[in-house]
Amino acid sequence: MSKLSTHRALEVMVLSLLCLLALQVGHGQSTTDADTSAPITKPIIRIFVESGNILKQQRPLLTSIDEHGNAFKTTTAVSVEYGWQMLGGKAWHQTAKYPRMGIGAQYMHIMHRNEMGHPFSIYGFYDGNYLRIKNFEFTNRMAAGIAYGFTTYNPEDAMPNDIASTKLNLYVEMGIGFSRRINDYLFIEPGLRLVHYSNGNTKEPQKGLNITSYKIGLRSVIGQPYSEPKKIQIEKCKHRHELIAFVGMAPRQLDYSDNNDLYHETYDMNFLMANLHLGYYYEVTHRMKLGGGLDFIYDGTNGQQELALTRIPTKEAVPFHDKTGLLVYLGGESVVDRFSIVAGLGYMVAQTQFIGSSPAFEQRLGVKYHFFKNVFVGLNVRAYRFRAAEAMELNIGVRKFIK
Repeated sequence: MSKLSTHRALEVMVLSLLCLLALQVGHGQSTTDADTSAPITKPIIRIFVESGNILKQQRPLLTSIDEHGNAFKTTTAVSVEYGWQMLGGKAWHQTAKYPRMGIGAQYMHIMHRNEMGHPFSIYGFYDGNYLRIKNFEFTNRMAAGIAYGFTTYNPEDAMPNDIASTKLNLYVEMGIGFSRRINDYLFIEPGLRLVHYSNGNTKEPQKGLNITSYKIGLRSVIGQPYSEPKKIQIEKCKHRHELIAFVGMAPRQLDYSDNNDLYHETYDMNFLMANLHLGYYYEVTHRMKLGGGLDFIYDGTNGQQELALTRIPTKEAVPFHDKTGLLVYLGGESVVDRFSIVAGLGYMVAQTQFIGSSPAFEQRLGVKYHFFKNVFVGLNVRAYRFRAAEAMELNIGVRKFIK
C-alpha cells in the first residue's frame, strides 16, 4: 500500500472511530426530577492547551513550502471554558454518568505560516463519561460552534487558499480523554481530539481544515469542594419504537476544481439541496436509539459539473428527475433530555450519475432539539470521504411512538 493510501486509510479509520464514539456520548432521557433541595449542578472553569497536526489531504496549499522552508504542519491552541457539572438532581444526570456541559472560547495558531489566518472560535461543549469512579473518569467529548478569522480564497494569489472561502466557519470537535482528580477543587485532563473547520459547502471553494491534536487541561470546581453526585431512583427504559419524519433544506455550491478555468462560470451559483426523511428508531437504552430510514433527495448541483464542460451551466438545463435520488440511511441518536446528537451512514441507491456527482457513500453528523415533545428542529452536516462537507442541512420534523 502506498504512503498516500495508507494515510487516507488511517484517516478514514480515525474519523470512523470518532463518529462511532460520538454516538456513545453519555446522556439519557429525562424521566422524573429528584425531590431534593441539594443543587443539581456545580459551576466549573477549565483551561486547555493544545498541540496539533494538520491533516494535509494532498491539498496543494497544505503541501506547499514557503520561501523560508516552512510547511503547514503544526498548530497550537488555548481554550478557556465555563460550564456545569451535573450532580444527579435529574434522572438523565445519572443515566449519563454525570456529564459536564458549557461554553468555551479558543484561539488557534498555525505555526510558521500565515496564509490561512489564525481563527478564534466560540462553542458549546458536552463531556460524557464512559467510565466514572471517585477519582478517575474515561471521557468522551463533543463541541460545536463558530470560528472567525480565516483568510479567504483570492484567485489573484500565487497559490489560492481553497481551504476557506468565508470568514465565518463551523467549528466541530470530537475526542476522548481522561480526568484525574488531584484534590477537592482541581482535576487534570489529558485527551485526544479531532477538530474540523468548514462552512458546510455553503460557499466554494472550500476544502475545510482537519486537525488531530493532543490536549491537556486543568478543571477547577467553583465554590463548594468536590462531592459525590446524588443517586436517585429512575424508571426502567421503555424500549419504545419511534417513527420520525423531517424535511431538510440546504444551499449548496459546486465543488471547486483544482483546474481554475474549468468551472469558473459556476462560481457563486447557489443550488438547492432538499431532503424528505422517513425513518424508524428503537430505544436501546436510556442513552441510545438505533435505526434507519430513507432519504428522498433533491440535489440541484447534480449534473452541473458535467454541464459546465460545455461552458453553458444553467439551473434549468438538467431535468428535474436527474436531480432526485433515493438514499438508504442507518444511524443512531444520543439523547440529552430534549437535545440529541445524531450520526449515521447513508448510501445512494438510485440517482442519475454525472461527471462530478457526489459519491454514493455519505456520512452524517448533527444535532436536534425537541422544542415540543414530538416536534424538533435540527442541523446536519452531510459529508463524503469522512472529511468533505456536502451540505449543511437545516430541518424540522415530527416523531410518533408506537407500541
